[in-house]
Amino acid sequence: MDLVSPKLTRFDFAFIFGISLLASVMAGVTVFWPLLFIPMLTLHSWLFGYEHLWSTYTRLFFHSDDRKRFWVLVWTLPPIVFLILLGVGANWGLTGLLFLYFVGQFYHTVRQSWGITQTYRRKAGGLSWDSELLSEVTLWSIPIWGFLHRCSQRPDEFLFQEFWLPQVPKLVVGIAGVITVMLWLYWALTRLASIRRGDFAKGHSFFMASHFFIFFVGYILIDELCSGWLLVNVWHNVQYIVYVWVYNRSRFRAGLDPKAKVLTWISQWGSGYTILYFGFTILLAMPFYYLLPELGMTISEFFKTQLIPMSVIFTMSLTFHHYIVDGVIWKQKHNSISIFQI
Repeated sequence: MDLVSPKLTRFDFAFIFGISLLASVMAGVTVFWPLLFIPMLTLHSWLFGYEHLWSTYTRLFFHSDDRKRFWVLVWTLPPIVFLILLGVGANWGLTGLLFLYFVGQFYHTVRQSWGITQTYRRKAGGLSWDSELLSEVTLWSIPIWGFLHRCSQRPDEFLFQEFWLPQVPKLVVGIAGVITVMLWLYWALTRLASIRRGDFAKGHSFFMASHFFIFFVGYILIDELCSGWLLVNVWHNVQYIVYVWVYNRSRFRAGLDPKAKVLTWISQWGSGYTILYFGFTILLAMPFYYLLPELGMTISEFFKTQLIPMSVIFTMSLTFHHYIVDGVIWKQKHNSISIFQI
């Protein structure tokens, strides 16, 4: 099983099309039946939310070499993130935190897409005929257009809370849309030319197309902010869970490592180990659904004047810590495994 290969394998098909379909179904249900948004959000949180965070922490906590290499990220960064978010919450309340989350999630999701496309590019031999810089600009164009579109809509509610986005003129959104369409039309023409030459990079091209679809539908086509956010978030979270799983399986394919006995055991090949791996991540994540709210309510009760629930601060701290950590641990210089160079 290989996430990236010149040919489109069954796993590639599931990774690119299967995850996109799953996200589309979950978000689509909430578009046609808005009352089902909370059940879909709950399902997403239980199955993909904290599991997505724990996938990062398998790289930080479970191997002794990783703990030594990334000790700053483990011990120094979390309190810094917590204090920054506490400051944002104290000054701008939950609205400020949600704005920060919306922007951070936007950037983090696009960066993950770019990392995956780069992995497909390397596995396809570099794609000398496709400008890497232009490819990155093209990939960013559709999310930026979508983000500007959301700003022009001026939504005042997000996840049932008061929300704010900066006002953007319709003219700016229109210009961004024209540029985006031109870039993606040129991208499509380069793919048609590669098909004629016989060097069409299936994995890279289909993933780029799925990226365009998800962000166009999530940020532009779907009018309701939360349903569009759910589409992008499910797509992003499930992708991340799967590719970290593939990374761990590739990293420990030689067998058990005494420096990370549990992680190497559940990361072995075979359907039984696959069930163990995902069951283990769900088991690790479950306490957070209970402990974080309980801890937050206890602290909030202690500080009677607290402007926002501490459970929100704790949850946001984990999320932003994960955003920052991912920008470090998946860089090429920190990895000897060629399957993922995010």
